[in-house]
Amino acid sequence: MQITPPVGQQEPMLPDAVRERLNALYDEVPGVSCSACDRPGSCCELTQTEFDDDYATMYPLYAVEYLNVVDYVRTHFDSERQREFLSLSDERPMKCPFLTDTGGCSIHPARPLTCRTYGVLNEVEQVDAVAEAHKADMPPFWISAFLSTERYTVCAQTQLQEPEKLQTHLKAMASFDYERRMIALAEDVGVLDKERQQVFESITKKEVPTRWTLGGFNVLLLTPISWLKDNFSSFWKKSFLGE
Repeated sequence: MQITPPVGQQEPMLPDAVRERLNALYDEVPGVSCSACDRPGSCCELTQTEFDDDYATMYPLYAVEYLNVVDYVRTHFDSERQREFLSLSDERPMKCPFLTDTGGCSIHPARPLTCRTYGVLNEVEQVDAVAEAHKADMPPFWISAFLSTERYTVCAQTQLQEPEKLQTHLKAMASFDYERRMIALAEDVGVLDKERQQVFESITKKEVPTRWTLGGFNVLLLTPISWLKDNFSSFWKKSFLGE
């Protein structure tokens, strides 16, 4: 499938007021340094074994974050690079399309939450300790989901830069506070126009995807509506990363 996204300067997809709230949420995540890493960017690409085990890069990406990334791409890259990023339809590329040749992130100021939280903790035992500390005041499902996700996002080579933010951040992760606020932001901005929402809702029985891959969102928002009406059902059936 070929996506031909509009390129060049476009009207922002994300209103400034919503972007400010998104950036305020991002600012709550403690900063980390990867300067000690001996393989910069390795966390942003998959080995063949990881690919075969259904790992993914650049996932999850909340709907409001996708709009923020598209705006950044359209503002900071030339038309050729815009087409490259916004025509991607693969849900699980072997490496993040925004990974640079030197292991950096080409959209670093607009990188999504999953990239910001990766490596905040650098030992699995720390993840387990957070779960233990909050298990009495949170539903068991929250704790279980936190453990199943965060045990795979530790990195022994990161260095915490803002320890004063750590405890508030960990509680937000364990309680899914970030997720609820991301969903609220998407509701405030209206991710899909009426026609696309009708197509999406008729097939998925949901109003809007909570989070999906860059490729999935590209298909849903940037393909011609005529193509979407005829083909989205089969695309969704093959997808296993849309939520």
